[in-house]
Amino acid sequence: MNNSFEYYKVFYYVARYLNISQAAKVLSTGQPNVTRTIKKLESSLGCELFVRTNSGVLLTKQGETLFMHIKEAFRQIDIGESKINEETSKGERKISIGFTIAAPYNLINSIIIPSIGAYERDYPQTHLKIVCKPTPELIDDVSKGAIDTAIITSSDHQHIGESKERIILKFRDTVIAGNKYRDAFKGPASVEFLSGFPVIGFAANTETFALYDHFSAINGCDYHVDIEVPNYDQALAFVKNNMGIGCVPAQLAAKAIMNGDIFAVQTVDPLPQRRVSVIRNEALGNASAAILEDYIIKYASEHI
Repeated sequence: MNNSFEYYKVFYYVARYLNISQAAKVLSTGQPNVTRTIKKLESSLGCELFVRTNSGVLLTKQGETLFMHIKEAFRQIDIGESKINEETSKGERKISIGFTIAAPYNLINSIIIPSIGAYERDYPQTHLKIVCKPTPELIDDVSKGAIDTAIITSSDHQHIGESKERIILKFRDTVIAGNKYRDAFKGPASVEFLSGFPVIGFAANTETFALYDHFSAINGCDYHVDIEVPNYDQALAFVKNNMGIGCVPAQLAAKAIMNGDIFAVQTVDPLPQRRVSVIRNEALGNASAAILEDYIIKYASEHI
């Protein structure tokens, strides 16, 4: 960094308020000091950062570029301070956590809940509220601040808005079918061929449905769900009972495949890669949720 942090601090507050007198008030200094600092920074960078108006100042193109990066740095400083305050505080904490209905239960039970348990041991005075919803609803809830953080399934097809996403793991589903259908699959199946079978899957308001609807469309097919289920366990049960075909995470189907209850269908085109992630709206900032998120990511990195 070629310039003093104090220069950038002054710039940040002038850019934030677009008013030199307001920035000076926040910084507990005089307007002339603010103006001189901005001039020094502009001279060092070789460009103008602000233009004066009757009501204050406006950012130049170069000023907007600098502010975009500076505000992220200050936001991270705020988050760091909040985390430290939470870590040293003895008061009660509250965190609301959303679990997507499409999250593999074995991941929730083996990674997410133990990581929350590790957090609880270090911060015992924490009130937790758990909700289960489809991923799109959780993304919306986190964006609006209705919940602090959420465990979601996602893909490159799923837009998560302004929330920060941290990936826990990446995975692909496996197409599975009951033994009734073994004779129908003599080789790798195309998406078009698969569309001719009854499909067991999630409702249209889920990320999973949207993903496979998109995947089918780019392969020239319509996606349909004949039996809607609320979770992968029920999807697996219906497939075992020869009610249709389904897509589930490979690790969930492994035991049933090994036991011969179902079989994996080979596909011509690989199913799209998916991910399980934790998301949080940093702008709304619950520092306890930020600390919990670190616990989840750390625990996952050590146990996956």
